Formats: sequence, structure tokens, C-alpha cells
Amino acid sequence: MRKSIYYSLILSAMISVAAAEETRQVDKHEHGVGELNIAIEGSSINFEFMIPGADIVGFEYKAKSDEDISLVNTALTKFDDFNNIFTIPNAANCNLVEAEIAINQGDDHDDEHDHDEHDEHDEHEEHDEHDEHDEHEEHEEHDEHDEHEEHEEHDDHDEHDEHEHEEHGVEAHNEFVAHYSFTCGNVKEIDRINFTYFTTFPNSGELEIQFVSEMGSTSFEVEGDEPFINLKGKI
Repeated sequence: MRKSIYYSLILSAMISVAAAEETRQVDKHEHGVGELNIAIEGSSINFEFMIPGADIVGFEYKAKSDEDISLVNTALTKFDDFNNIFTIPNAANCNLVEAEIAINQGDDHDDEHDHDEHDEHDEHEEHDEHDEHDEHEEHEEHDEHDEHEEHEEHDDHDEHDEHEHEEHGVEAHNEFVAHYSFTCGNVKEIDRINFTYFTTFPNSGELEIQFVSEMGSTSFEVEGDEPFINLKGKI
């Protein structure tokens, strides 16, 4: 769905960093804590933000009311202008070449679960058909009637399970995902990145940052009282 913004060298390095830090697993989800990957290769710098919905709009369920939808749309509009999220030194002469903003509603898990339920239902139907064939030889009309009732009861049960699952799916953790890709005339001048993110979204508490360049990788934890990272000697 979303385009990759990492080159193979940078991606490999980030995978190594992630493997070394088991505390920052993909499944980890903390309110007040966003994740950011920054990758520099050659004259390009790329940013990938993954922020819990509660940090941005104050909730993580799927927006349905007009008020909630308005909050989400307003937040997405703010992400459209990267200056609302971070700033890069002008001396680096960086130009935005690609930006992609989205909200992940957590639908992938729901789809996978629905697929499993569908497979289970298919196996049950195949079993019912096999039993119906065997019993047909002994009591044709009587057994067909009984199995028809059992099949209807099974369908009712499946519909009930699907309904409960849909209600449960509303509880999924949603997150905002933003990608920005730049080319820079003088990437070595990126000695500091300031994060306006903390003033744009006051509910946010911390950014856990993984930074990778051809010189190696570094991790940062940034909060609103010191909203910047120092990259001198790291590019």
C-alpha cells in the first residue's frame, strides 16, 4: 500500500538496529510515544513517523462521528506540511520530493481473522456434505431434513461470531503514518533537526528515533522540553 522510502543499504542497517533492541518491537504500542526512522544515503534523507492515534487526536478507535472525522482530517492536513512536524537547516538546501500521509486503522488483523473464520466454515460445510452423503444411503429424507436444520443453526452461529468480531475490531489501535523523502544540495549541513511536532500535537510525549547514515546508526529519545537531535559527526 505505501511506498518504501529506504534504500537497501539503509534498510539493512535499520533491521540490524531493530534486532538489537528487543524492547522496541513492532507490536509495542505506548500512548505518548511515537516512533521515527531517519535514513541518510548520499544526498537523500528520509523520514518515517509512526504515531499512536491517541497522541494526535486523543483517541484510537475508528473515527465515525462528524467530530472525530473532522479531528482526523485536520491532523492529516497538519502532517501535509512537514514544517509542522520538523525542520531541517536551510544551509542543507533540501527539497521535498515525496510525501505520503495515512492513518492505519488496524484492519489487517481483522481481515486475517475473518479469513480464518471463513476457512473454518468451509471445512464444516465439507464435513456436513460428507456426513449427508453417508447418511443419505440409510435415511434419505429424514437425514436431509435434520442436516438442513443443523446447517442453519451453524450459519446463525457464524453470523453471531462475525458480529461480535466486528464490534471487537473497533478496539484496534490506530496510528498515523507519515513518510517524507528529500534530496539535499549539501546533506552534510544537516547538523541538527528540530521537531515542531511537539507543539503541533500537544498530546505527544516522546519520540523514539532510529537514525542511520553511511557512518552508522544511533538512537535518540526526544521530548518536548528539548525537541531536537544533534547530528554533528554522524553524517
